[in-house]
Amino acid sequence: MKLILTTLKKTLFWSYERGSWQYDVMCVLILAFIFFVPRSLFYEPIIVRSEEVGAVSSVGIEQLADHLARRYGHPVPISDFKRVEERPGEVKYLVWEK
Repeated sequence: MKLILTTLKKTLFWSYERGSWQYDVMCVLILAFIFFVPRSLFYEPIIVRSEEVGAVSSVGIEQLADHLARRYGHPVPISDFKRVEERPGEVKYLVWEK
């Protein structure tokens, strides 16, 4: 039990010497986190209300891309979007960038 607590303490406070295998493992884990965790996990979706797009029924990805291009002044590549109806008649779209 004491060994586990000591190891956890050294890991949390980064107490291992450079060049030790523990230090190397921690560095590899950090690099793996940076390169393999999807970017979408850290990005909030852009919220677009249906009245902003000017659509009564369903909206396509092209309409959302055109609206965001007008809003930001440059093309916004869209990877995904989701239609959300919070209250009857109040529709908004959650849009994720690439």
